[in-house]
Amino acid sequence: MSASKALLVFLLVTSLVLAFPGVQAVQTTRIYELVHPIRTIAGSLDPIPVTAIVFYNNTVPGYTVKVGILDAEKTPQTLIPGIVLSYPDPCLNQPVLEALCVVRTPASSGAEHLDFKIGGILGGKRGPGTWALNITTALFDSNNTLVPKSVSSVPFEIELTPVTLTVTVPAAVAVSVDGVQQQPGPAEVGVALGEHNITVPEIAQVDATTRLRFDHWADGLTDTNRTVLVSSATNFEVVYVTQNLLTLTGPQPISTGAGWYDADATATFSVETIEQMSGLLGMLGGKLKFQGWYENGELLTDLTTGTIFMNRPHTLTAVWQEDYSVPVVIISGLVIILSLAYLVTHRRTTQPRRRRRPRSRRK
Repeated sequence: MSASKALLVFLLVTSLVLAFPGVQAVQTTRIYELVHPIRTIAGSLDPIPVTAIVFYNNTVPGYTVKVGILDAEKTPQTLIPGIVLSYPDPCLNQPVLEALCVVRTPASSGAEHLDFKIGGILGGKRGPGTWALNITTALFDSNNTLVPKSVSSVPFEIELTPVTLTVTVPAAVAVSVDGVQQQPGPAEVGVALGEHNITVPEIAQVDATTRLRFDHWADGLTDTNRTVLVSSATNFEVVYVTQNLLTLTGPQPISTGAGWYDADATATFSVETIEQMSGLLGMLGGKLKFQGWYENGELLTDLTTGTIFMNRPHTLTAVWQEDYSVPVVIISGLVIILSLAYLVTHRRTTQPRRRRRPRSRRK
């Protein structure tokens, strides 16, 4: 049997043993003194040390003992990336970056001390959470055939703890970390060490008349999307500028200056002095004469153009006075003309006609 096929048999039998632990009757191998950290920082590039002593017995010349660490979260379970050293006897044909050691048994019984390095820069699980693993050993004969009742496994776990990535923003701003949107307000997200993406909105609405405009990050960057390298608990602060809405109202829509302004800005607004009325009165020359800009019933200015400090939202109303003088003149003139025309017509129709007397004939 080839080494690759033997490894496949080793993994399949291991999965079977873990699924049905009753098949482990009398072991000829035993894992002893398994030592590993309870927790480590997620995403750390430092490999995790795992040590174990493996005992074996009832072997004959040509036997080998195989010891590997498997990822218990996968089905079927697979060897995890890593390296391993064994003493007093070295690993044979050590596979590259696999947590597997094959040792030739020099006697019918003995013990091997194994030092594994798993995870970290070698690969494997990186995100925060519990990493479920097991260390498994088995005997193979000189033909690379699994020796019955020689498989022994010990499950263990390593907690990969996160570091805190804090993004400080105003209460109305919702931050996205690695594509996951957080609740509005300052965000604290547990992440693994390494690169992460942070996105903040260009505009965040507070209410109908107040909003926040992205200005810059505290470290000077001016893009709403950025990738950061997290090597420890880190805080990134975002600077937003408050904007307030200037609303201009009135009977006529022709005005300029309405819109959003930074809270420390001064807004300029204006309107035409005379506006034409709408409808028939406007066609007859009816005008609206500007009286002033009012806010909450109080006169702000009687000029058509003014300024206001936008430290809060403002709603200004343009007040106008109707000027009907031209329509009155036109309508009055029309009334007079129509009246005269009517009188003339009426007189012609009501005036009696004169009878002509017959002429007498001269004899």
